Amino acid sequence: MRHAILGAGGVGLALGAALARAGHEVVLVMRESSRARYHGVIDVHSKLHGDLAVEARAVERLDEPVDVLWVTVKAPALDAALARVAPRLTPDSVVPLLNGLDHPRSLRTRFGPRQLVGAILIEAERTAPGRVTWNSLYAEVSLATTDGDHAGDGPEDRDHAGDGPEGGAGTGGRRLGGLAEVLADAGLGCTPERDPASVLWRKLVLLLPLALATTAADGPLGIVRRRPELSALLRDAAREACAVAAADTVVVDDRNLLHTLDTLPGRTDTSLHRDVAAGVRPTELAALTEPVLRRARDHHVAVPALTELARRAAERERPAEVPAPHRSTYRKGETP
Repeated sequence: MRHAILGAGGVGLALGAALARAGHEVVLVMRESSRARYHGVIDVHSKLHGDLAVEARAVERLDEPVDVLWVTVKAPALDAALARVAPRLTPDSVVPLLNGLDHPRSLRTRFGPRQLVGAILIEAERTAPGRVTWNSLYAEVSLATTDGDHAGDGPEDRDHAGDGPEGGAGTGGRRLGGLAEVLADAGLGCTPERDPASVLWRKLVLLLPLALATTAADGPLGIVRRRPELSALLRDAAREACAVAAADTVVVDDRNLLHTLDTLPGRTDTSLHRDVAAGVRPTELAALTEPVLRRARDHHVAVPALTELARRAAERERPAEVPAPHRSTYRKGETP
């Protein structure tokens, strides 16, 4: 299969390297400035998985046919990235792996039923064009074949999600099955879901509190745990995120979520914290928080901890007159 990766950041590079190692043709769609410094090889560095170097072409604009278009940019860069994909292209499958809740609707407008709804759990950081550090032991993709427009709608709109020619056992189901096999062959897990909202929410209830807390602490999870008041906010925010998801008809067990947060390594960090600390603007803070806070208001769910963490993260996000290097308040080696 031919795969295009739109967004050669940490997630895109790790995904592209895994697919290329499995024998698939991979093309990276890069900005001109990144492509000029890319040497045609994806270098993956990982103490857990071992180092890997695989060849992959790069283009500034995608105007060649591909079987799968993986969209791995962050939400603020989505529109600009899509402008680098020729309008006439019709990949068999378009798989967005963005964080948040709102992007499937806009992608559906562009790609129609070829768009799936996806999420990935992985900790990977781009260190240079074509170079990525893969820090997590896990890499798990969740996919749904149903209409992205249903994500976040009520249950009456999702009762028949997956029916018809593009879902269930039809064309969409076959596409999902094929992609699950491709990912498994590449060493990546894949969990099929029936409800697209579940795909998005099950990642967001973990990512949102973690991203806000690490950004507010200006350090990884170990630093959050060393600050009792901030650690309590993290746990309360996780419970609140589950409550909003439940009001949006996606049930997540908050006990399992809290157990996950308790057992994650202290070195666990988030791209939101890294971007804020490095002076990257805009960040995906708004894409993560605003849809959840909006749904909380719509469903009359109280979210004081999420609101407070979002406020603290926004204070750190406020752009300086001149973006500065990372001035994190923690030192490497501090986390347990």
